[in-house]
Amino acid sequence: MKVIRNINNNVAVCLDDNNHEVIAFGKGIGFQKAPYEIALSQIDRTYYNLEPHYITLLNELPEDVLDVANEIVQKGSAYLKMEFNTIFWFSLCDHINFAIENTKKGLVLKNPMTNEIRHFYEKEMRLGEWAIKHIGKRLSVRLPQSEAGNIAMHFINAEQQVRQASERDDIEHFVEDITDIVESGMNVIIDRDSFSYSRFVTHLKYLLKRSGSLDVPESENEKLYESVCEEFPELKRVGEKIKEYIAATLLVEPAKEEILYLMIHINRLCAREDGL
Repeated sequence: MKVIRNINNNVAVCLDDNNHEVIAFGKGIGFQKAPYEIALSQIDRTYYNLEPHYITLLNELPEDVLDVANEIVQKGSAYLKMEFNTIFWFSLCDHINFAIENTKKGLVLKNPMTNEIRHFYEKEMRLGEWAIKHIGKRLSVRLPQSEAGNIAMHFINAEQQVRQASERDDIEHFVEDITDIVESGMNVIIDRDSFSYSRFVTHLKYLLKRSGSLDVPESENEKLYESVCEEFPELKRVGEKIKEYIAATLLVEPAKEEILYLMIHINRLCAREDGL
């Protein structure tokens, strides 16, 4: 990895093998005069997706605050089993620096949510309590107990954002996989901007949200399902492939009625693509 700008002795802006800028942490990696190459083994942690104002903030924050915030993020990642992004680390850096400055001025900002956080987010609260003790040891600053709740809230908010991003990725992957099955099985190229496709995607997302109740008993629509399968054998094969995919992905076998609704959407979608 190539160092292109030093922030301090332990933090540097680097270029990875794909020429993407990253913030890298590692003991002594920013000691030399840039530019120069460093081994990946020298790097403890990296943060991607840099914005110009991040670099400005890096230069403004004390080196020891950057280091201790990184240590807290690493601890949190291991403890909560979750990776946090660059924005979270910068947010935590800025908050810790703000809390330290207030403490030195004798200002104590109470957190009225501390008891609720302790009750509903026990792990995050323990992490916040560890963090203020760690800050005390590393920076010789005794932060008020309310800061444990504030730091816990940073982790809680970040966890929710990570989960939401993960859910979006799962949904997009699910939709794209089924779209590929349709395109391959029906020999069409689907217009992703069409209204019909938008309706199809909406149905898939709704189906995904109801994944725990897809294996409902068959209804009177079973006869309609058999009729559609008999009239449109190609559509039947696609429906069966989608059924297999859903069963493998969601670990639940969808009822014929669910597949029927999808087949109706697919038939309408493919008719539009054929210009009918």
